[in-house]
Amino acid sequence: MAKIAKTADRKKVMDTTKSTDCPKCGKQTRIVKRVKDRERGTPGGIFISCSACEFYEKL
Repeated sequence: MAKIAKTADRKKVMDTTKSTDCPKCGKQTRIVKRVKDRERGTPGGIFISCSACEFYEKL
């Protein structure tokens, strides 16, 4: 069975009021909260992340 995302409103538009443009590709970034990822070697915390390319930066 497919795993269903636990989202209250599936048609919610991404909030880009506080976002900046990605320095790599120029598209808008989003603010995400991540847990520690041992495979990538990244610590947990609040990040800005680009949805188009692989750019992310810790805030």
